[in-house]
Amino acid sequence: MVAAAVALLLTACATPQSEQESGALSGTALVTSESTPAPAPSCDRLRPRTTGVAYEPATPNLGSGDITVCDLAGGWSMVVPQAWFERPSQQHGREIMSYDPARTESSGGVPGREQILVRLQMVQNPTGLAPAAFAATPFGGIWEKVRDQKQVTIAGQPAELYEVGNIPPSSPDQPETTLFWYLRSPFFADRMVRVSLARPDAALRAEGERIVASLRFFQPTPINFVPTVSRAAAIARVTSRAELVLTRIEAKLVLRKELEATKQFGTEWWSDPDALAWVVVYAGTGIHQQNFGPGFRLNGTPAPPPPCLSGLVIFPADGESGSQIGPGCNPGSSWPTWFDSLIDHGN
Repeated sequence: MVAAAVALLLTACATPQSEQESGALSGTALVTSESTPAPAPSCDRLRPRTTGVAYEPATPNLGSGDITVCDLAGGWSMVVPQAWFERPSQQHGREIMSYDPARTESSGGVPGREQILVRLQMVQNPTGLAPAAFAATPFGGIWEKVRDQKQVTIAGQPAELYEVGNIPPSSPDQPETTLFWYLRSPFFADRMVRVSLARPDAALRAEGERIVASLRFFQPTPINFVPTVSRAAAIARVTSRAELVLTRIEAKLVLRKELEATKQFGTEWWSDPDALAWVVVYAGTGIHQQNFGPGFRLNGTPAPPPPCLSGLVIFPADGESGSQIGPGCNPGSSWPTWFDSLIDHGN
């Protein structure tokens, strides 16, 4: 896997000492004096656009103390200790590590012994489940054995803290214990903030917990509806195919969560629900099934696939990592009605 270099946006602002010291820990329970979301902090490092690789390159904190990393679209911030590494993750996420992931065999996804990995992700929660109910769901929940569960507070928000035992570990290198916190952001009704700390048995546990306790929420920035892929370029992905003779083609700029609301494609947990996608639908001749062999008649002889009356392709529009759907084939309709119901956010 080739990781592309990521340019990080920096500001000259330092983290206020009062922000670094608040949110102290009592045992494993997180305690904070905040009862309302804090205003946007001074950010030393913003989240860059992702490049679409599974693991982004990590950047060290080479300063003389903590720095504050922010996700403006997610509306949250955390501190990164001196000499620790951080990189963006999916779903408005971030990974903060006590080690350089480029020097590990697992791309840093599994911390080495005596190392710490803190990961935050804002997992989609379309039905608005409470933290404990969400943790019990098949997607985004906890599969391993729960050793302990507590109700705690992070950034002024009620949270569920789970100590999970991976028994037995999938390999000798896998952490035997992981801590998980589940809580809601006060600004997202359809997200669950999930924070994990791998290897809490390490000597650096207190430092990892301090990172989690530093979490702050603030008003997120509005979604930027200016795509990095233009409408003309999106349509050209289809019209450039010589085998197609099209009678109609349209493209709409949509949010992933709006696409999933059509109930046509299921839930896709990798892409960010607030990420932009181009949906290109077309009709005509020369549209064929992709990546499928011929069907078979009852007598065992090959049967050609049914003709495609319309087709579609869906792909990321804003530089965020996300899956591509299609080219797809619709043998039953020359134009999908669900497409007409989508709101087009493009100009």
